[in-house]
Amino acid sequence: MDHRTKTIAYYISDYGFGHATRSLAVIRSLCGQKGIRVIICHAFAYDFISQSLAEWIGTGKVEMRKISNDFGYVLLPHSLAPDYNQLTTKCRQFINELSSVVQREVEFLEDHQVNLVIGDIPPAPFKAARILSIPSIGLSNFTWFTAYKDLLSDADLCQFYDCYKDMDYFFALAGSNEPAWGRKGNKTFDFFSRPPQLDTVHKIRKSINPNGAQTIVFFGLGMKIEAGNLAAYKLWSSPNCIFLVSHNMNIEGENIHKIPADDTESQNYIAASDVVISKPGWGTIAEAVSCHKSLILVTRDNMQEDKNTIDYLLNNGGCSLVEWEELRDFEVTSDLKRKLEKQKRGPIRDSEKVLNDLVEEIKAILFE
Repeated sequence: MDHRTKTIAYYISDYGFGHATRSLAVIRSLCGQKGIRVIICHAFAYDFISQSLAEWIGTGKVEMRKISNDFGYVLLPHSLAPDYNQLTTKCRQFINELSSVVQREVEFLEDHQVNLVIGDIPPAPFKAARILSIPSIGLSNFTWFTAYKDLLSDADLCQFYDCYKDMDYFFALAGSNEPAWGRKGNKTFDFFSRPPQLDTVHKIRKSINPNGAQTIVFFGLGMKIEAGNLAAYKLWSSPNCIFLVSHNMNIEGENIHKIPADDTESQNYIAASDVVISKPGWGTIAEAVSCHKSLILVTRDNMQEDKNTIDYLLNNGGCSLVEWEELRDFEVTSDLKRKLEKQKRGPIRDSEKVLNDLVEEIKAILFE
C-alpha cells in the first residue's frame, strides 16, 4: 500500500439494510478518489455489502471486517411497535459489554493505522477514536441516543450520550432533529442514494408492465419487519396495480413480482416504480425522493426518527400516510393516485450533488 494512502474505518449499524445502502453510496464515491482505503466494519448485511463492492474488494481500496456494532430496535411480533422489555434487556447487555468493545476497537484502529473513523451510527467507535485522537464523523439522520429517548431509562440513555458526545463532526442527514453533536463542527445534508442504472430500470418496467397501462407499486417494509398474513391484505387487489416486493415476503400473485434475492441494487426497482409504499426508513425514502416517486409511508408510534423524517417530507414536497393498523385494509385507489400526483419535490437537492458535497467534506477532514 502506498504510504500516502489514508485509511477510513467505516462502521455501519447492523439494524436492517437502510444504513448499509446509504453507506454504499458514500463508500462507492470514496472508492473513486485517489489515496483512500476503506475498512468496512459490519455484520448483518455483510454479504450484501461484499457483493455490492465486489469490484473494489481485493484491490486495496476496500477491506471487509465482520463485526457486530449495535442491536437497533426490538419490535413486537407482527408489528412496527417496540418491545420495551426486550429492548431494555438488549440495551443492558450492550452497556455491560461497552467498555470491552471500546477497548477492542482501540486496538483495531491502532493495529490498522486508521486515519479517520466514520460511523452510521454505532456508538462505541466514537469513544475509541477519541481515546486515540483519531478524527471521527457521525453520519446519520439520528443517533441511538435520540431513537431510544422515549423507550429507555435516563440511566441507560446516558451511556449512549457519553459515546456520541465524543464525535468530532456530525453530518446530519435530511430529517435529523439531533442535539448539537460534533465537538469540532456539524453540517447538514439532504437526501442522497445510489444512482439507478437506467438501462436496468427500463428492462424492469418493460418486463412487468410491457404496455405501460398499470401503476407499478413498490411495497417494502424492511428486512426486520414481520408483516403477518400478507395474503389477507386488500392492497394486492388495488385496481390496475402491479407490485414489486422483496424476495423474503410470503406473498404470491399474478400481479406480484419479487425482487431477486441476489440483486443488491434495490434503487433500480424503486426507480422502476410509480408509487413507493414503505415504513419511514431513511434509505428507502431517499431512493424514492431521489427518483421523484410518490410516497406512502406506514406510520408507527413511539419512533422519533420516523416522526422527524415524516415532518421533513411534509414540509418538502409531501407524502401520504397510512397507520400500521390500517394497512391490512389499505388499497391504492384512483382517488389516491390523483392525490399522489400532487406531491412535489421542489426544494430537495439533486442526489448526486449532495453526495459529491458530502464526500468533499470527508476528504477535507481526512487530508487535513
